[in-house]
Amino acid sequence: MIVNQEYHPSHQDKKLINMISTLHTAEVIETTSRRTSVAKKKPKCIIDYNTHMHGVDTVNQYLAYYPFIRKTVKWPKKVFFYLLQCCLFNSYVTFSKNNPNSRKSFLDFMSHITENLIHTSDAVSSPSSSSDESQGSSRTPTPTPKKHAPKNDSPGRPDGKLKNHKLVHIPSTKNEKTPTQKCRECV
Repeated sequence: MIVNQEYHPSHQDKKLINMISTLHTAEVIETTSRRTSVAKKKPKCIIDYNTHMHGVDTVNQYLAYYPFIRKTVKWPKKVFFYLLQCCLFNSYVTFSKNNPNSRKSFLDFMSHITENLIHTSDAVSSPSSSSDESQGSSRTPTPTPKKHAPKNDSPGRPDGKLKNHKLVHIPSTKNEKTPTQKCRECV
């Protein structure tokens, strides 16, 4: 069916597929499947989609293996973590192309980046008064108020250094697929 130069093909292989295309015409091409030598007729837009969308399917497959998105009410968190995971996957693809001899999996790559972020965030210090002097500011630096620990904190709690925290794999049980534990350093 053609409406205002848009082509709306329908194709049924296993289930009905509807597509809208302003690029393709109603051309139907006979193709053979990879598994069997049976010839089938498919619209040209379906064939183009199958040949060019392999990368998107691969990305979706990789992102589904290790989902960041958890049950949360706040949709901005879902969007943020999805975009973060997409950025991680893009960097993994770039790393894999630049290091063809490396056999690092996506999970190992994410774990390595996470550990590096934890260790380097401890090295980042707060802005000091020396930066104000280097800019030629005549302001006197304001003293930072002392931070008091919350009432529920134990006296043995670390002073916020993230390098004391370790990433530990928690094996799943028959009752819980994704079990959680409290941090041993913070308790």
